[in-house]
Amino acid sequence: MSKLSEEIPTLKPFELEIIEAYKTFSIEARGGKGSPRKGVWIKGHLLEVREDFVNRMWKRWSQFVEIAKDQRAFIESGTYDSFRRYLFQLKTYDLIHLSRSTPSPKSPLPQWSRNYYALVKRNLESKLWENPWAEEPSWRRQYSIGFKPRKGGRKRRGKRLIKQIP
Repeated sequence: MSKLSEEIPTLKPFELEIIEAYKTFSIEARGGKGSPRKGVWIKGHLLEVREDFVNRMWKRWSQFVEIAKDQRAFIESGTYDSFRRYLFQLKTYDLIHLSRSTPSPKSPLPQWSRNYYALVKRNLESKLWENPWAEEPSWRRQYSIGFKPRKGGRKRRGKRLIKQIP
């Protein structure tokens, strides 16, 4: 594979749809800067390649976001850790699963492994792909079940006097 083809990847059809949907803010198209997109992209990517490991998905996602920015689609890539956290959230809600694990080719340590993830076919139509945190309880739900924040906030401490030693 040449170096040039690695630098400028070709966009897949599902990626073109995401870019078109998120060029401008539109509630009907579910576009705009505030809408989650990683889940939709991960779903399309895993449908295309069947299974993949986190680092390769992250690199491809980062390339896609850069191309999308060039085409005036406002998509934020986030960090590698946020991407891993997003995958863990998808795994928690049974949207993806660990398909296999292989020893890492870059590490001599046996405990480091490369984990491959694949789609859970029965959950392809779930709304959680758009926002996996929709099922998480918010502070309002916590408030309704009895959590009461302090009124007036935290008490302010006065200046401490330092005793002078005679």
